Amino acid sequence: MSEQQNVEALTRMYEAFVKGDLDYIIDQLADDVHWFSHVDPVVPTSGDWSGKSKVPGFFEAIADSVEATSFTPTEFYAAGETVVSTGGFGGTSRPAGKQFDSAWIFIWKFADNKIVSYEQFHDWKLAAAFR
Repeated sequence: MSEQQNVEALTRMYEAFVKGDLDYIIDQLADDVHWFSHVDPVVPTSGDWSGKSKVPGFFEAIADSVEATSFTPTEFYAAGETVVSTGGFGGTSRPAGKQFDSAWIFIWKFADNKIVSYEQFHDWKLAAAFR
């Protein structure tokens, strides 16, 4: 796929996330997808969720632990099969009841029209909401 097609694929993935269409997201992944969340371990989505069969647990952890109020991708940077996107994620942590508005950076890698790698980074505000 071209860089523009990869950006368009991610735009559709983000739209599916907002709509709660987990099946669409999972269908875009390679079976052995690398899926890692580089956030403080206090955040329930932290760590390694690699493998297509484990990724639904990542989204369940989000649904169980956060009442989301916003998810806003803002910029995309594409180079070859890699797309880096930036944006914001807002909500309230269910365990602590604290609101947050966290900036994020996601790194996506494509191969054979599938996502083969995803890594996410959030600023400190997300972890603070779970303390």
